[in-house]
Formats: sequence, C-alpha cells, structure tokens
Amino acid sequence: MVTLLRKVNGLDDPAISEAADILLAGGLVAFPTETVYGLGADGLNPEAVARIYAAKGRPATNPVILHVADAVSAQSLVSQWPDTARILVERYWPGPLTLVLPAAEAVPSIVRAGGSTVALRCPAHPVALALIRAVGRPLAAPSANRSQHLSPTLAQHVASSLGEAVDLILDGGPTSAGLESTILDLGGERPRILRPGPIAPGELAGYVGGLEVWEGDVKAGLRQDAPGMAERHYAPRARLEVVVPGDGFSTSAGSLAYVGFGTLPALPEGVRGVLLPLDPEAVGARLFALLHELDDAGYARIVMERPPEGEAWLAIRDRLRRASTKEQA
Repeated sequence: MVTLLRKVNGLDDPAISEAADILLAGGLVAFPTETVYGLGADGLNPEAVARIYAAKGRPATNPVILHVADAVSAQSLVSQWPDTARILVERYWPGPLTLVLPAAEAVPSIVRAGGSTVALRCPAHPVALALIRAVGRPLAAPSANRSQHLSPTLAQHVASSLGEAVDLILDGGPTSAGLESTILDLGGERPRILRPGPIAPGELAGYVGGLEVWEGDVKAGLRQDAPGMAERHYAPRARLEVVVPGDGFSTSAGSLAYVGFGTLPALPEGVRGVLLPLDPEAVGARLFALLHELDDAGYARIVMERPPEGEAWLAIRDRLRRASTKEQA
C-alpha cells in the first residue's frame, strides 16, 4: 500500500497544501475529480510527467491531459483559442469536457506525446480545483491506475493499482460521474469527439454545429491524438466478454458473474447475477466500481450484456468495447 493516504475534510484541509508541496517538488499525487481519480504531476515539469508514465507503465505514444483552474490558465497553454473554445468553456467548465487545441511552446513534448496539440480540462471537483490553485500550475493527470487497467473511482482503487509509486493520495470519496471526460478535438477543420464521455455529442453539437464522432482504435505503438483511443483499455483482471442480450454463453471456464441491463435472464447455478438499471448516467457512475468489486471477489470471467443503442449509452459502449478487447500476446 502507499505510504501516505489523506482523507480530505474541507478545502482548508492541510492535506491539500501538503499535496501542493509534493507536486511543486516534482512528486506524484493522486486526487479526485468528478470523473475518475487522476495521477497528478506538475504539467510543466517534464521530469515529473515522466514519473507518471513510469508509474502507470504508460506508453510514450499516449498524451496526458493538463488540468487547469480556469479559461485564462488554459489560454496560456495554446497557440490558438477559437471562439468555439470560448463558447464551450463558458458552458461546460468546470466539468467533464476536455478540449484538444494547438499547443503553445510552453507545453512539454512529453505531455503531448510528441504531437502538436494539447488536451485541456478544468475539473469540477472542489478538491481538484483547490489543489490546482494551490500549486499555481497546470497538472498533468491521467487516470490513477496501471495502463490499460480499470480506472479508479475510489482512493482505495488507486492504492491497489499503483501502491508506493504515488507519493500521496487525496481521498475525496467516490467520484460522481464515474467515466472519463468527453474529449473534443478543435484542432482540425471540423470538431471531432475523440473519446465519448458524460457530455453527449448531440448536446455539444448545439454549440459547435456539425461534429464527427471517432469510433476507431489506435493500434499499440502508434501515437494517439488523445487519451482513451487505444484498442485495449479500461480492462479488469477478469476476462470481460460483451454479449448480445439473449445469446448463450459458456459456463465451463472458471467462476463467472453475469451483468444485465433492466432484467436478468435465468442463470445457471453458481453464476452470480448483477442487475444494472436502464439508466446510462447511473450505469456510468457505477461501471468501473462494479468491475473493481467483481475483480476483488475473484471472478475469472465477467459476461456483460451489450448496452442499449443510442447516443446516451455511447461512452459506456466505448469503455466496454475496449475493456473486452483481448490483450496482445
């Protein structure tokens, strides 16, 4: 387990100042956001950001998001700030929207994975904002877990995944959204969602006009334009299988949990059934925590029904598709 884990009790808690000192000295601090827990480092210190990559086992081809306190801070990190960015920030920041824009020279290459753009977000969690303001610098902060593994929605998930690779964990309780932010690329000719998240495409389209939704996969070894684009990601230790509701499944290969939406089919003896509601927001908030629980219970396999169609379920379908992709040999 990690050496230091601090429960944060209010925004004047000394733990926030302690965390800021660690970050300014080049250390790593895990902290809560409204989406998932992030593994933070001084985003303008390349050596500190390199510690994130080492702790997570993160490929150098995967950029990290810079978390900022406000729009003014974001503008100092980009070479262009279009009207579209201003409109979106006024509507959605603080919140679960990440914008990809042409980077300023001040942004280290390691943050950008060698590319020309930077991903920026202003988180809505009060502890995250208090920490960023205490540091006075942007924080590089991907999810606080080993690369490709389940994202953490509790401080305990961080401790189990990263252990002593983190200098301090700020425990702000469970995250509310439970899924990573929506990532919108504004650097091209047309806005493009690179990772679906809590803010749906249709909602964003009302502010930016037409946009594209990228639903592909970036193969291992190739550079990603933003986090969350890899072929395999968000995976539990158990083998996750996504099935069409009503289709059969094998029960012959190890202990098994079956997760359904709205209703559960009759299950064979010995198979644990888990029922999730037909509510995408509730499922998003619960998904990673449930997969952590099933992992901790020792299940070898998790069979989960494919979520319903429709835009509201897009982010959940995305996470399950990547999490169920087989690991490359």
